[in-house]
Amino acid sequence: MSLISRTAARWIAIPAFAYAICLVLTGHLSPGGGFAGGVVVGLIVALLTSAFEVGISEERINPTTAHIGRVLGLLCLLALGTMGLLITGFFLRNFPPKVGGPFSMAGLIVPLYVCIGVIVGYETSLIVYYLFERRP
Repeated sequence: MSLISRTAARWIAIPAFAYAICLVLTGHLSPGGGFAGGVVVGLIVALLTSAFEVGISEERINPTTAHIGRVLGLLCLLALGTMGLLITGFFLRNFPPKVGGPFSMAGLIVPLYVCIGVIVGYETSLIVYYLFERRP
């Protein structure tokens, strides 16, 4: 792609990633959450992959790393669900910790959204990787 599109992709990627983090962390207060934040991360990966060459993006987006990150997100989700099972007797049951601020009523929702955001972000990155994969 051209120099203009590569420069624009560089300028857009960092604020878009900050927006994805904001979506994940404030999903319990407003529309958004882990899925929306993960999709934004996947769109950032698609933008950077289309702006730069596939070989350059392939070095930065390693599919093995994406698979490991996806599994870690799933294990984190399973661990949070098991914590709810051990504390309350039900899998994924919300047990609110006693903290103040904007996360006072969230309980397990914010960590669950973070796990879901990681899973969806890595999944959409893998989809983009396999769509842009070089063919022999």
